[in-house]
Amino acid sequence: MKKKFACLLSFFLFPFSTFHFLSAQVKFENPQINAEDKVLFTVSHKLGGTVSYKTLFLADATQTESTRILTCFPERMELLSGGAVLQVRNRYGMARYSVADSTLSWVKREESIPADAKALLPQAVSPDGKWACYVKKTDAATGKLFLKNMSTLEEFLLNDKCDFDYDEIPAKWAGDGSVFVYEKGGNLYFGDPKAVYQKVQMGEEFRKIGEGTINSVSWANGKYLIYINRDLVYKISAKELYTRGLYAPMVGIGIVIGRLPLGFDARKDRFWVSPLVNQIVTVTSNSVVSSYQVNGTASSYLTSVYSKPFKDVSGSAVDYDVFFCGDGSQILWVNLIGINDGKRNSTVYRLSHELKELNRVENATHPVLSPDGRKIAFASQKFAFVYDLGAWIELGRLDGEKVHSFAWNGSSTLYVGGESTVREWNAVSGKFQKEGKVLFLSAAETAFWKPKAENIICAQSAINKATFYDYDYFKNVWQASTEDSRTSFEFMKKAEVEVYAVQNAHYRVYTGLTDNKLYDNALYVRNFAGTGTSYALYPETVKPSPERKRVALIFDALDSADGLTHILSVLANYGIKATFFLNGEFIRRYPMECKQIIESGHDCASMYFSAADLTEKGFIIDEEFIRRGLARNEDEFYAATGRELSLMWHAPFYKSNSQIKKAGELSGYKYIEAGRLALDSFTLEKAADGKKWYLGAKDLVKLYVDNATPDMIIPINIGVTDGTRTDYLYEKLSLLIGNFLDEGYEFTLVRKLK
Repeated sequence: MKKKFACLLSFFLFPFSTFHFLSAQVKFENPQINAEDKVLFTVSHKLGGTVSYKTLFLADATQTESTRILTCFPERMELLSGGAVLQVRNRYGMARYSVADSTLSWVKREESIPADAKALLPQAVSPDGKWACYVKKTDAATGKLFLKNMSTLEEFLLNDKCDFDYDEIPAKWAGDGSVFVYEKGGNLYFGDPKAVYQKVQMGEEFRKIGEGTINSVSWANGKYLIYINRDLVYKISAKELYTRGLYAPMVGIGIVIGRLPLGFDARKDRFWVSPLVNQIVTVTSNSVVSSYQVNGTASSYLTSVYSKPFKDVSGSAVDYDVFFCGDGSQILWVNLIGINDGKRNSTVYRLSHELKELNRVENATHPVLSPDGRKIAFASQKFAFVYDLGAWIELGRLDGEKVHSFAWNGSSTLYVGGESTVREWNAVSGKFQKEGKVLFLSAAETAFWKPKAENIICAQSAINKATFYDYDYFKNVWQASTEDSRTSFEFMKKAEVEVYAVQNAHYRVYTGLTDNKLYDNALYVRNFAGTGTSYALYPETVKPSPERKRVALIFDALDSADGLTHILSVLANYGIKATFFLNGEFIRRYPMECKQIIESGHDCASMYFSAADLTEKGFIIDEEFIRRGLARNEDEFYAATGRELSLMWHAPFYKSNSQIKKAGELSGYKYIEAGRLALDSFTLEKAADGKKWYLGAKDLVKLYVDNATPDMIIPINIGVTDGTRTDYLYEKLSLLIGNFLDEGYEFTLVRKLK
């Protein structure tokens, strides 16, 4: 059956065979060589789905295999060893900064320049920084869950087959790092990292908590695990986990402290619990926000304090964060996509018996809570902020650069990972200082050798171009230059060259063309000895290779907008543009959502003005019928958005014939044949009738990835279908995109495929 289905997929899904090329995304820039044959240069990456930045390298012209990375971009940061080590991860590997020694060293790194820089996978690091849980990908939709000792880097298998995800880890740690909970086969289990390390862990049958996903549990102050099973809320003491695990058939896994008025679906719903276990906040179906008081009575419902559908006229909610204040209120942080402009912004509310707006933040990072639960850090534009959570008062702001990551070291020290520097930011008398201490550089505006000091490298700050740093070769960090800025400017001017080539007595370094289509150029060294030879500093960059393959996403909006916000959010996260085919029924029902799509920068095309099967008997299809239907859709879209539809279309349900396509062509439209199989619209009812094959979202992702081909068009439905599905493909959009990026594909608009 699967083989037959794959054959059908390849027949229907890949109508285009033309191969189109994109420009390479990896570029070498600004090479310089000193008298001792040492070479400075930068490498920039611009690949969809990843952060774009330049990295500074130091190489030896005489040794192509020996290079040093001089800047360390903080794509992700984690604190290890109780705050003694700051770990930084990026596309080149993993580096660790020692707080005591002020040194930066690479623990693991790529020896070559990766052409396909992939998005970093998340890790669930224990609060004490001694352990981490993460998933190693085995195929498009599954992986293996491991526990790692962060000191020895030893790995221990927890689950040999779990769902793979680019955003979440199916594990959660207690506040002190002494125990963790993980998901396996639809059940939840707990584990002791020390017992795993010492190989004395009890069997899983004695460590089972119950059915559910990792979203069924939440830790409260590290002492208690709160577990929701359908409508029942359980409280489990971390100290009693083993006892209750052993005697669960007799005593149960925990104490029931109340019931929710409605059932909790851990696949779609989320909950947060206060440190005192006296408050619970839930968000159901990503729309209804509810706050409850915990009474502690097993037979009674939790006391409802607030429960309403969330609505913000300025945008649609992407996701939520909840933080608990000492006065009994909560801070509700909502990330939104603007209705009128498609921009990312966040709204902060105080939640008690009502929602009270506190402020709005444009294009913010996700907020990060301090270990004492009293402060919150986030970034917006080129500012980092720390707020007092309870009073919602600004305690400090750090300006100058866009921030990508945070890491708290205690509750008065914050590591801020920016696009130019990684800084240590401290609080004095409760307020955070105006300036932060630079630990090392994330990137440099420019770098050069200082005259008469050939081993000294100086870099100009990308934040403040009047600031210069000298490189400490032994500590692998940067320190403020001892020269005044005027002198450094003069040095930099002398180091500038008019062409991308510099030389000493033995070598010349320059950037030149390459047959490797994955690179914009290559870095070459020319040896003046003998007859003179030129060679690439990185041999792999000049090996011939095909250009990057492309695929296109199209989204079909028939009559429901249920998945639209999630889709727009994922596309924005990856920096991908797509084409949305809008039916007239969708335009009439959701005019503001139509505007949101086009203001987010996506193409909008036509799916005809009605949701009818145009191939059914009873329709008289001629050019006039198709022309009028397409024209009506144009007019309704223009009335809703003030913009025009692209001249592309496909019939509802992909049901058409040559006469229908010809009529559309005569109306000036190009017909998009995306397979004639809308795979994610198949329902369990149709499968039961034997009319359609049914595949869940993860299986659909795997099917598309395993059968990927250049210029492939992937159709995805927006909203729910008439019938029953356990999940929808749009819910796994991040998984789908991440897999294609991993396979070396780029995403483009469908109109650019030909």
